Amino acid sequence: MKKKIADALKTKYKSFGLSNEAWDRIASAKEETVTKDEDIEAGISDFATMDLIAKELQKMRDSEIQKRTDLQREHDDYKAKHPEEKKDEKNEPDPDPSKQPDIAKIVADAVEAAVKPIQDSFDAYKQQNSAKEASTVAKETFYANKWTTKFKDEADDAWLRITELNEAKGSKMTSDELTSKATEYFNAAVKRRGVDATKPFDADPKKEGDFDFSGQAKYLEGEGLLPEEKK
Repeated sequence: MKKKIADALKTKYKSFGLSNEAWDRIASAKEETVTKDEDIEAGISDFATMDLIAKELQKMRDSEIQKRTDLQREHDDYKAKHPEEKKDEKNEPDPDPSKQPDIAKIVADAVEAAVKPIQDSFDAYKQQNSAKEASTVAKETFYANKWTTKFKDEADDAWLRITELNEAKGSKMTSDELTSKATEYFNAAVKRRGVDATKPFDADPKKEGDFDFSGQAKYLEGEGLLPEEKK
């Protein structure tokens, strides 16, 4: 099971560039809770898995930075132990500095080249995790509205539309933007049924589950969609 989990992790999160050893460590941790083949996909998509990936990325990033720091230190030590020789009595001119290798720049470029892919992977992880968190918070807020509970089909359609829109935008919408736009879609949908979901939700406390639509009737009368009630 551990191998199956590790293979699934490598496929799903290939862009992060973690080593086989790192995937094995994560798979070992997930093996405790993922015991069946049909649970693998859900098991490697939860927050706990993302947290394990983040820790492995941070560990790899720190390791690369340490290696490059050690390389820089070795270079500095070498220069300290081998100072440049003094000019001889002939006072020969210094060699052309433009033709001399810039060791400090070489080391700095090596550090950047080694760390950048790891940093990019870590940034990608943070973006994905932030997008998931925003979607979760927005969905909970959207469905907490009593109107969406009453008109669940319209609510589900509205949420599907905003999810597709968010994905088309690169999953960069905030939780507030998601909730606001989904609510806009929902309100427009139920309005076609003669319901004004922008108004407070009223339920008749005398009959559980029996909703009072008198407010909506008045709204429709004002819009000229229903004849006024004769008194």
